[in-house]
Amino acid sequence: MLGVEMNTTIITLFKKGYNKTQIANMLKVDRKTVRNVLNKIDENGVVERKKTASILDEYKEYIDIQVAKDLTAKRIFQDLQRDFDYTGSYDTVKKYVSKIKKVTPKPYMVLNTLPGEESQVDFGYIGTLNVNGKRKKSWVFVMTLSYSRYMYIEIVFNQSVKTFIECHKNAFRYFGGVPETVKIDNLKAAILEADFYEPTVQKNYAAFAAHYGFWAQPCRVRTPTDKGKVESNVNYVKDNCFKNRYFENIDEATNFAREWLDTIANVRKHGTTKKVPIEVFKSVEKEKLLALPTEDFILSHSVKCTVNTNCHISYDGNYYSAPYAYIGQEVNAIVVNGLIKIYFNEKEIALHSLWTGEKGNYITNNEHYPHSKNISSEDILSRQREEMKEIGVHALEFFEKFIQQENIKKYDYRSISGVLSLRKHYSNKLIDNACLRAISYDAYSYKIIKRICEKGIIDLPIETNASYINEYETDVSRSLNEYDKLITLGELK
Repeated sequence: MLGVEMNTTIITLFKKGYNKTQIANMLKVDRKTVRNVLNKIDENGVVERKKTASILDEYKEYIDIQVAKDLTAKRIFQDLQRDFDYTGSYDTVKKYVSKIKKVTPKPYMVLNTLPGEESQVDFGYIGTLNVNGKRKKSWVFVMTLSYSRYMYIEIVFNQSVKTFIECHKNAFRYFGGVPETVKIDNLKAAILEADFYEPTVQKNYAAFAAHYGFWAQPCRVRTPTDKGKVESNVNYVKDNCFKNRYFENIDEATNFAREWLDTIANVRKHGTTKKVPIEVFKSVEKEKLLALPTEDFILSHSVKCTVNTNCHISYDGNYYSAPYAYIGQEVNAIVVNGLIKIYFNEKEIALHSLWTGEKGNYITNNEHYPHSKNISSEDILSRQREEMKEIGVHALEFFEKFIQQENIKKYDYRSISGVLSLRKHYSNKLIDNACLRAISYDAYSYKIIKRICEKGIIDLPIETNASYINEYETDVSRSLNEYDKLITLGELK
């Protein structure tokens, strides 16, 4: 008979996920003994076991998306092995896929679009094609106008951002215009983060959409009905145009696809609309499309930069401002279509026209500085004038004559700031009288005002000081030493 301690050990190991055989081997007891202990736990013979993590946990979202694309469990398993180095079994993937597909299909409403309102795009894998003597994996890009079902196709060898954008441009040229909305799958070429409310659009694709004037609308995850029109066309293209066909090279495949598009796909009676796509397109939809832009979109160039303490980044020998909150942060500078866009974590934080002149220029948006620093020279001048006016009429006169001096550099008013700082120690009346005395001798200096206030000699007759000064008059400007003698006159014996 087993002791209480052994019973407890068996139960503990079972709760941690070990099976009966493993427990028996570990404790060197008969498997029946283990089974009897576990069956006595409660009347039902049920023991709450610790849930263990599944090897599929980190891949489930990806699998969900692939199932929504109607891919088989075998295909998904192969893609997981190739693209994610998946080490689990095919049976594990198969069971999870079967579980998903057992979910009762949700009903959906057919939404009718207006002419020129929407297009849908997607890729479809079509096998390998001969390129320069080598077989390469190939996809077909399909864009379908939702109203007429008129479509464009193009063979590609990757699904990069550059390829995705070029396919759009070619499709728009084929249509002779741009739809208001382009509904896209959650491809990494367009969508960085799928989200029902605020999906994150890839910055180059977002810039491209803005340039052409259309709205990029991502589909909901695991909702193939959102772009059912292009989904059905992708399958149609794969089966009717490419399935079981062999091409000597990419040129032959491209030429065939274009001929097939113009002579079969777009001139057939559509199975759903019961109308011929090209006829509906030419008679109704084409004129509703947005006009093509006059300038071509140039794919951006991206570089990493750091926002310096002066609130600028350096790019190609010039300096572009960014908000002060990003000082010290690494940002991406995107150059496209004569613009430089500064991004931090995929968020645009600054936009400037690209400087094309000589190097060493600062292109600055003053709003990028802190509010305390975002003050113009004119603002400083106006503020100082008002504060000097508060001191008195002589202080205001001192200010106006000070700024009119020829030897004063533009916006160099630190002397005035010094005079204003004297209010911390002296009354407005004393400072105002000191300004009057300084004006009498054309002495426009903060140090003169300060010394007059310090010595308290504002009541000395000006004539006395004038005669003293006249003894030292020359053709050159007086030195501060002479003014020092002036303000200390009352102390001389």
